[in-house]
Amino acid sequence: MNPQCARCGKIVYPTEKVSCLDKNWHKGCFHCEVCKMTLNMKNYKGYDKKPYCNAHYPKTSFTTVADTPENLRLRQQSELQSQVKYKKDFEESKGRGFSIVSDTPEMQRLRRTQEQISIVC
Repeated sequence: MNPQCARCGKIVYPTEKVSCLDKNWHKGCFHCEVCKMTLNMKNYKGYDKKPYCNAHYPKTSFTTVADTPENLRLRQQSELQSQVKYKKDFEESKGRGFSIVSDTPEMQRLRRTQEQISIVC
């Protein structure tokens, strides 16, 4: 049995059938939703299982992102890792001669490891 056209609902015979976007269409019914330009398999763009020409393809617009605690943390983390922050800190500490190493968890782990090594030796 021959399928029905997704646009007009009439029977689509194999000689005039276009199978696209999980539907069957007549060649003449496979056109842009907006401007009605006849499309083919090379120039169509599908959106929401409907055919569009390149000019009328719906553009996805981005929404603004709310300042959730997670997004604020990620922004702060990326600022800390950026070279701008490091350059600013370097320029401020240039004349001091040395910088104090912060007591990070990694430094604490290294200090404990060195203490254990010195106790063993």
